[in-house]
Amino acid sequence: MNLSKRQVRWAISSSKYRLSVQLVPLLTFRNTLSAVQSIGETPFGHRITYIIGEGSFEGERLRGRILPGGGDWLNRGSGGLARLDVRKTFKTDDEALIHVSYTGLYKFSDGVTARLAAGQDCQFGDTLFLAQIQFETSHARYAWLNETLAIGEGRETQAGVEYRVCAVQ
Repeated sequence: MNLSKRQVRWAISSSKYRLSVQLVPLLTFRNTLSAVQSIGETPFGHRITYIIGEGSFEGERLRGRILPGGGDWLNRGSGGLARLDVRKTFKTDDEALIHVSYTGLYKFSDGVTARLAAGQDCQFGDTLFLAQIQFETSHARYAWLNETLAIGEGRETQAGVEYRVCAVQ
């Protein structure tokens, strides 16, 4: 069933489909990429592994650095659409370790490629770059993250990537 944008707005605003969730700003993070491993064309798409370098994160309730060594096991399909599959480790300023994992969608774009080649950072919204993020930690102070589902919007920069992340509550 194909719905027009007007029909979708009506469906979301009608009481039958009203959601009780809201997006609450959680944090911003950015990290470098230390290596790119182009696996090449496989039966499942073009596989590329990006090795995560160092980075940082900050939000109202937590801040710290991103440890090097995680990865993004990206699979690029037809038309430039890719699936993200990312794992990285956050280390808070008070030494807590947080495992961060996310999946998402990224759309390769000639415009983004041109901006990066010209030495410019991309802006949020320049291309499809969205993630569904989950956290795991054993640290009591950050146990609330274990029950947090977040979404993020990413952008590419000369240094690597940057994400704005909101918790779904």
